[in-house]
Amino acid sequence: MADKEKTSLKTIAENRKARHEYFILEAFEAGIE
Repeated sequence: MADKEKTSLKTIAENRKARHEYFILEAFEAGIE
């Protein structure tokens, strides 16, 4: 590949209902590199 691979953060899934109805104490991010 001639172009450099761009590394950008992208939210794949988000529980919008939980964020609206409840107070979120902590948020965790997990992924595979």
